[in-house]
This record gives sequence, C-alpha cells and structure tokens, in this order.
Amino acid sequence: MPSVLFDVQVWQVRYPALFTTVGAEGAQACFDQASLFLANDDTSPVPDLTRRATLLGLITAHLAQLGFGVATPGTDQPALVGRITSARMGSVAVEADMGPVTASQAWWAQTPYGAAYWAATAFLRTARYVPGFPQTPLSWP
Repeated sequence: MPSVLFDVQVWQVRYPALFTTVGAEGAQACFDQASLFLANDDTSPVPDLTRRATLLGLITAHLAQLGFGVATPGTDQPALVGRITSARMGSVAVEADMGPVTASQAWWAQTPYGAAYWAATAFLRTARYVPGFPQTPLSWP
C-alpha cells in the first residue's frame, strides 16, 4: 500500500493561520512526526489514501499548534477547544470545557484539530469483527 505524500499547498489552504506561523518546512516536519501517531505505510489501519491524508493533515495541524504556539488569527490567544462554560466581561475571561475526557483523549483535546482527529478516528478505537476467520478452539493437554 502506498504512503500519503505531504501536499503543502493543500495544507496551506486548509490551515492558513498555521501555515503563516510554521511555514513549509515546519509543516513538513510536523507531517513527518504525524506518522508516529498514524502509520503512513502498508501497516496503516486507514487504507483509503484520501481519508488517511485528511487525518494526517489534522495531526500535522495539531502538532503545529502545540509545537509553535499558534494563536487564534488576529489575536495572541490560543484557540479555545470545547464548549464555553464561563464568560466574564470586566478584564475579559472565557473558560471552555471538553467535558469528561479519558487520559488517552486529553492530549488530543488541547487543540481543535486534535479534537477533530479524535472524533474522526472513533472507528479505530472499536473492536472489529472479521467474518469467516476460522475459529480454532483452545484445548489444553
């Protein structure tokens, strides 16, 4: 199965604020690192190359935001993730919450891109039934 090649132009269109901060080389470095989280070869659990490219793009964006501290466009504040749970006006304060998260989900829930990746890959975290596999009963001597 072939690997997905990083298309920096497509990534730039999809994530312009991130690209402005990290540039082509930074984006490529994050994409290379993304394959540590989702295999980009014949062992990948995502055989559809288009789908895998989208997921790797989300991981790349997540890593770029975490590694380079990309802020919300036009501000110096990091992007909010989750639903707004509290807001104040005097000295402006906003709090957001993802709700209860598991330990494995917490790292992904730090950015909107990671949260989207986590949601999009729910199919990878469920058991899969493979029909027709010959079942051999275990017997102990």
